[in-house]
Order: sequence, then C-alpha cells, then structure tokens
Amino acid sequence: MKLEELIKQDRFADGSQRAMLNILVTSSWVTSQLSATMSRFGLTPAQYNVLRILRGSHPGRMTCSDIGSRLLDRTPDVTRLLNRLESAGHIERNRSTSDRRVVEVGITQEGLNLLTAMDPETTSIQDRLSRHLTEDELHRLSDLLERYRSDQID
Repeated sequence: MKLEELIKQDRFADGSQRAMLNILVTSSWVTSQLSATMSRFGLTPAQYNVLRILRGSHPGRMTCSDIGSRLLDRTPDVTRLLNRLESAGHIERNRSTSDRRVVEVGITQEGLNLLTAMDPETTSIQDRLSRHLTEDELHRLSDLLERYRSDQID
C-alpha cells in the first residue's frame, strides 16, 4: 500500500519528509509483526535483542556496557532488562575474575533453546516481509538505509 493511502496524506513538503515518514511507518509495522511473536514467547523486543546479541557472542560473555552499546533501541535501563532475563533463567551474570567491578553476562542453555524455538517464526516473518523484493533489492535497500543514517550521532 502506498504511504499516501496509508496515512491519508496527499502531499509532502519534499522527498526527505516522505522518506522519513515511510521509514517511520515501516519501522512501526515491522516492529508490530515481530512484537507479536516475541510476546507469545514471553519476551519484549528489547529482551529478544539482548538474547540475540548474547547468542552472537556465545560461548563468550559480554559486559553490560557492551550489550547496551549494541542494542537496536538504546535504553538507559540495561540493568532492568538483564534482571528480567536472569529471573527467567535466560542469562547469567558473574563478576569478572580480573576486575571485580565488571559484570560479565552470558546466555544460558535455556536462553539458547528459547531463541532456537523462536527462529522458525522470526525467519518466517522476515521472509514474509521481504517477499516482494529480490536479494539485490534487499541489499540496495540496506545500503540506502545505511547512507540515510550516515550522519547519525550517538
């Protein structure tokens, strides 16, 4: 569906405004698709993101600040996210043996099993969302989005 039909707006100030609104609408739509699946597995998108990050570093461990810097949606409350995941048995935290001030976080087998159970559904969503684009178009889209946020300041 065209953006104009979706948000019932005929004119935009310029191409930049239309592109920005299109990105926002698309982001909201993709997030809602993924959130429904994550919710069925008892996770929020932020919790899923933490588990995804930790699976990528498994069997290694990461510090809280490293996790926070890799989150897709930057939240200042990484500790609360980790508390909930630890209570559910999906992660474990330990003090570093080399620096007791540092807390290292790792994904548990239970967390890995949860992500493995979710993988078919998240892959299905990914496939469904991108089915109208070729592999080349998906690469081009990614490249364009990276250029779009090239001046991002963190």
